[in-house]
Amino acid sequence: MDRRLFLLGSMIAALGCSSRRGEPPLKELYGDAGSTEQPPLIVIPGAFGSRLLDTRTGREVWPRSSAKLLFSSYKGLEVEIDESTLDPLPGAIRPYAVFRQGLGRDFYGQMLETLEQVGGYRRRNPGAKIEPGERNYYVYLYDWRLDNVAAVAGLHDLIERIRSDYGDARLKVDILAHSNGGLLARYYARYGVSDLSVTTGSPSFLGVPAIRRLLLVGTPNLGSMQPVLSHIRGEEVGLRKVPRDIVATIPGAPQLMPHPAIPWLVDTAGDVIDRDVFAIETWRDFGWSIFDPKVRERTIQRKGGGKKGRRYLGMLELYLARHLARGRRFLELIAHDADPRDIKPFVFGGDCEATLSRLVVEKQRRQWVAREQASDVANPMPGVDYDRLIREPGDTVVTRDSLMGSYSKTLRAGFAPIPELSIAHSVFLCERHQFLTGNAVFQNNVLHTLLNLQSPVSGDYRRSKVEMVG
Repeated sequence: MDRRLFLLGSMIAALGCSSRRGEPPLKELYGDAGSTEQPPLIVIPGAFGSRLLDTRTGREVWPRSSAKLLFSSYKGLEVEIDESTLDPLPGAIRPYAVFRQGLGRDFYGQMLETLEQVGGYRRRNPGAKIEPGERNYYVYLYDWRLDNVAAVAGLHDLIERIRSDYGDARLKVDILAHSNGGLLARYYARYGVSDLSVTTGSPSFLGVPAIRRLLLVGTPNLGSMQPVLSHIRGEEVGLRKVPRDIVATIPGAPQLMPHPAIPWLVDTAGDVIDRDVFAIETWRDFGWSIFDPKVRERTIQRKGGGKKGRRYLGMLELYLARHLARGRRFLELIAHDADPRDIKPFVFGGDCEATLSRLVVEKQRRQWVAREQASDVANPMPGVDYDRLIREPGDTVVTRDSLMGSYSKTLRAGFAPIPELSIAHSVFLCERHQFLTGNAVFQNNVLHTLLNLQSPVSGDYRRSKVEMVG
């Protein structure tokens, strides 16, 4: 999500009146679209997009109240760890609802309302009786703190339950996925529910028969710098941060980091620092994440102090190393060579905002410091354009290159070119990452893609061109 997800200023601005001038008249455009037969639609939110509940206490863990969003310590987001296997444990935390809005800002609420009020879709849960001619949608809720492949298994289960409700074992669904949700859908299409540890590397395409159309919204197909920042200085939410030792327990974060072939660090001269973001040695050598002395001491004390706290910290180091390696594997599999059997997604995203693409590293007071702003470079070199070096066009979280799954710049030494993502059509907006789904022009194009392209519900995916409508 965005570097500062819930800015107080954004909240205040959103509480005021905003003009609807220039927005497409969706009801007029799609009022007659109810007669076209459509398969069930699955909406997959991104990271932070599912509300989380502690079933032991009945209390919400995320996002809780507006006050908690602004001022919480966010320690409730910590993932329990199986010390013997180094696997994450869901514990008593369960996803139970979609994050529709918070602090006066919309996240998924407006999109769902548009699907219902304009698109003619009806919200359904698995197990509901299906009537002939209904146009239904489902929201796939998952614990975004956990491993993405575990979430893929839940997506498969949802599709099978929908097929059972429809009485059609070969039914295809449409999928509308935001951010990390798009990576879940793409992995499922290519590898089914196979785990990273057993997947050979060649796609099996086990999920392809279940999908008619795949719509990706702000999906980081080549990763994002946001989870890197979260490990370096904590994930900024509201006016505080999710602590780095808590972030280190979230195995889904490394699966969103930049593809291993993409340079992510440069020095003050603008030269690439060839370090692997997925190698635990990189984090140890730079003193970042749980290797920051202050974080280490805090973690030891938080986990009981002394021998007990040091044992936990040692286990956390092994755990982070394991899940960094899984993150590398996940990105490599997602970017595997294109194949005619792939589903060509429809891609929607922003490219008007300066978006972090790499960090400038310099040493200060015997510590390595990562600079994400050109103005923060303490010892700038003459003639180096740090703004251009650090940022690229995107949506503040995902660069245009990552969205399109294409990277034509210089790669890290020893890496082959990254295979390009084969896309059915792309639509670009001037919108920030977390607000893409609420953008009326985006909603117009999504409805156009879902409702105006004629393709049999149970037939083959039809390669169709979508013209952007605004």
